[in-house]
Amino acid sequence: MKVYIIAFFALTSSIFFSLKVSAQDTLRINQKEAEALFLGNNLDLIAQKLSIRQAEAGIIQAKLWPNPEFSLDEVNLWATRNQLSSGETIPPLFGNFSRNREFTAELSQLIETGGKRRKRIALESVSRDIAAEYFSELIREMKLQLREYLFELAFQQSYQTVLSNQQTAVTRLLTSFESQYKQGNVNKPELFRLRALKLELGQELVESQMQINDLQKDLTILLHTPASSYLIFETPEVPDTETLASLALSNITATALANRPDGKISVMQQDWAKKKYEYEYAQRKPDVNLGINYDRGGNFLLNFFGFGVKFDVPVFNRNQGNILESKIGIEQSDVQAKQKVQQIETEVTAAFRDLQKSISAYQNLDPEYSGELDHVLDSYTRYFAQRNVNMVEYLDFFEAYISNKRTIFTTIKQLRQSREKLVYTTGAEI
Repeated sequence: MKVYIIAFFALTSSIFFSLKVSAQDTLRINQKEAEALFLGNNLDLIAQKLSIRQAEAGIIQAKLWPNPEFSLDEVNLWATRNQLSSGETIPPLFGNFSRNREFTAELSQLIETGGKRRKRIALESVSRDIAAEYFSELIREMKLQLREYLFELAFQQSYQTVLSNQQTAVTRLLTSFESQYKQGNVNKPELFRLRALKLELGQELVESQMQINDLQKDLTILLHTPASSYLIFETPEVPDTETLASLALSNITATALANRPDGKISVMQQDWAKKKYEYEYAQRKPDVNLGINYDRGGNFLLNFFGFGVKFDVPVFNRNQGNILESKIGIEQSDVQAKQKVQQIETEVTAAFRDLQKSISAYQNLDPEYSGELDHVLDSYTRYFAQRNVNMVEYLDFFEAYISNKRTIFTTIKQLRQSREKLVYTTGAEI
């Protein structure tokens, strides 16, 4: 049963590669183009941009003055005969309007004291700056994710090419052996072993394609490309190891502390906490409400104009709780800022060490080794077809060839990803 399942996967793989995604919209893309699509189309980034505009709207709101208040009160809608029996009447305002009508009107304006408006604007301004840095932080995190996906796609595509080429070679070899078997020149175990090798290659191709499909899904979401598109990533050049090896840990740590958005956010949060304390402290001073009122017919004067002032008397509530809370917030933000500095330094050091290991592993590779592997395998395949190499020797070298090719691709991928990890932890391109 397992043999039939493996055969089915091998057949499916062969059909898939013969089609070469003809039913899909193939999109060939390089790293620069992918990042341009990401910055322009990613929905998470667009949503975060809107949060910056929301924060800017908060500044606009903080700059607005309180509206004046108008009130109309004590209006008598009618006057009874009993009320007018004393003989006292109220003349109309104009014409016959408002005859014998009493009312009061008041216009007041709240005046904020202690610089509350100015402090509130400063608080919202810091919030806007923090929102902008959160946008930069989101770009930093998602750009690392995008590049890791792209480098993994490059790895899988390269490995898949090797498997596909070897599957083609084994298929030709198997066709020749089947012909030789019919003539009695090849024994049955050798023929079956070649068939098993072809099935194993087919299964590896299927597994590789499944991983590519997962990457295609993730990249489609990140780049916001059509769901039917199929990305073929143009493999970037290998990073310059000499330049990377010349980097100094102290320099890149200083760069990280100066450039990382999350580090800037921690500093801004300290500033926000201080401004919050200043704003809460200003709330101790009561605001003043100035007003002017008009009273018609409710006084010994027919038309009475009066002025007034109103404010809270801070006897019980002097905003003590909010002041204490904001003061503790300053201490909390200071601790968090120190923690962030330590985190940045630790992350940069770890990424730097990983990059040094990746550089060392890559430099141990012989640049010509991959090509020599291809040449030797071709020779082994030819010698095996001519019966100058036995089955065991051929299969041993074949397995070593596939393993070595995968190791080479993995080493290159790790070098690229280690570099990007250092870029991520530094917060700047290096």
